[in-house]
Amino acid sequence: MLTTTDVLQSENSGNLKPYALIVDDEVDTCLLIKLFLHKKGIEAFQAHSLSEGISKIIDLSPKWLFLDNNLPDGHGIDKIHDIKKISPETQIVMITALGKIKDMAFSLGVDKFIEKPLSFASIEFAIN
Repeated sequence: MLTTTDVLQSENSGNLKPYALIVDDEVDTCLLIKLFLHKKGIEAFQAHSLSEGISKIIDLSPKWLFLDNNLPDGHGIDKIHDIKKISPETQIVMITALGKIKDMAFSLGVDKFIEKPLSFASIEFAIN
């Protein structure tokens, strides 16, 4: 398993494959996304709360961020502006069962929006 330190060392040596961060409190959702991304050659890290996710975004500046809206310590949609400030190049993919927030999410800077339940096709769409 690749650690944050490994990523930072690889980044400095120029040998970095793309990576993603998945912020979701549902372990099964994280594993589904992580498995799919791994098959595509993308290393994925997980966080299960907003605070843990923000900390990892600061450390990693991932290419993709899969961000759930309903997390134990808040709503992902409320942190989109902050995430864009911290890591402006990161593509934010909002993942939620609440389709009604789609327009608001896009207006705040989300790049892609996926409604749960997830499918491999929706994850593929998110990274292309």
